[in-house]
Amino acid sequence: MDKLRETEAANDRADAAEQALKQLLAQQTEREQELISLQNRVQLLQEEADKREAQLDEAKQIQKDNAATLNQSDVVLRKANNLEEKIEALETELREATTTARNLDLENEGLQRKLAQKEKNLEDAELKYKELMEKYQAIKNELEETMRTLDEM
Repeated sequence: MDKLRETEAANDRADAAEQALKQLLAQQTEREQELISLQNRVQLLQEEADKREAQLDEAKQIQKDNAATLNQSDVVLRKANNLEEKIEALETELREATTTARNLDLENEGLQRKLAQKEKNLEDAELKYKELMEKYQAIKNELEETMRTLDEM
């Protein structure tokens, strides 16, 4: 009777281990999706930073061209001020995009560490599941042997 209880307990533990494994696999998949999403976001921000940098270069070139061709100092000064404001705004946007990209890189690294930990936890859970299954099989075999012995009596 105790063997039967032990077998049931082993079955319950094995079921619990399977559930934990499924949950860990689901979490791993979710983390992988988050990682992919963050990598895409980093790529988009990098492209945006490149675009802003090109705009900045273009604005600087326009400023140089306008300053060389215009004769009236007031017009040149006004346009130069406008372009400088645009440049400052673009530089600010570029700094913000760079900061955001760095933050996303850090977050990505953190998620990669979490993913590695989850994978290790999964491996540990799989190992424990294997051990429990081995114990379960041993107990099951012992129970079958006991049942055969009882039947022979």
